Amino acid sequence: YIEERNKITDYQRKLLFALWRDYESYTGVPLDAVEAWFKYQYMLHADLDHLPSVSRSGMTKRLATDFVTYTMEYLLDNGIPFQQADWYKGADVARVCYAMLMKRICFICGKEHSDIHHLNGSTIGMGNDREKVSHVGRRVVCLCREDHGKIHQGGELAFFRKHHIVPIKLTEESVKLLNL
Repeated sequence: YIEERNKITDYQRKLLFALWRDYESYTGVPLDAVEAWFKYQYMLHADLDHLPSVSRSGMTKRLATDFVTYTMEYLLDNGIPFQQADWYKGADVARVCYAMLMKRICFICGKEHSDIHHLNGSTIGMGNDREKVSHVGRRVVCLCREDHGKIHQGGELAFFRKHHIVPIKLTEESVKLLNL
């Protein structure tokens, strides 16, 4: 039983196939070729000595989480849209939130060209000049205008719990990449 809990989950398996179908829909590449390509690329990325298997006993939950995250990061980096629903159940949420922030994609709905929301304690404005203030060390999330409005209705903590958001602490490198 314990060994089974450490194996890829059915949800992770479904999520990988859903992401691959999103890739197929966007590019026109047949699903079996998409699956083979992602498995091969991930094998190289993770320095595995064999192609990963997504069968029920084919990999550990930890490896599956990394594979799902790798796939999502690839889609984000290449501007390939994917369904947003419940992605956090099978991926490394912090890594995906960071990738979404770097592409300015809303953490909630996936809308591009979204805004950076500074969390309570990291806010900008109210007398601070955005051009002169250092953003390094401030905690942020990326939200479209609609979801940005919702965060103020019920409070940040409840919003983060509901949507499984991991705020990102800005580094010098991320500030530079985001042009803040």
